Amino acid sequence: MNTHDYVELKSEILDGMRSYMDDLRADGADPGYAEPEIEACEAIVDRFLDAARDAAGDPPRVRVALKTAVLALNALNARCGYALIETEQREGLCDLLLGAAAEAGLGSGEEDLTETWREW
Repeated sequence: MNTHDYVELKSEILDGMRSYMDDLRADGADPGYAEPEIEACEAIVDRFLDAARDAAGDPPRVRVALKTAVLALNALNARCGYALIETEQREGLCDLLLGAAAEAGLGSGEEDLTETWREW
């Protein structure tokens, strides 16, 4: 997966969050999150991608970046009543995080290195 693919995947994830939020609002329901939380999710992903790129070839540093991102996403999702990261977003986030980690030298991209920390 190259940088363009990560940007595209990130956009799909964020668009899915927005679409779900809009659908719930249209039905008169509270989605549990708003645009600022989606932007916070984007910032977490962007920080991880930058950190993974900077740590490329140093698996322990990539692992720290991955763990930091997962824990930040856990905290954000908890603040949203666990509504921000649904199944589709979870799968996309895992693909993005694990793919970027593998590209930076940690894991194969196939094994779920986030399981230990991930609450979503």
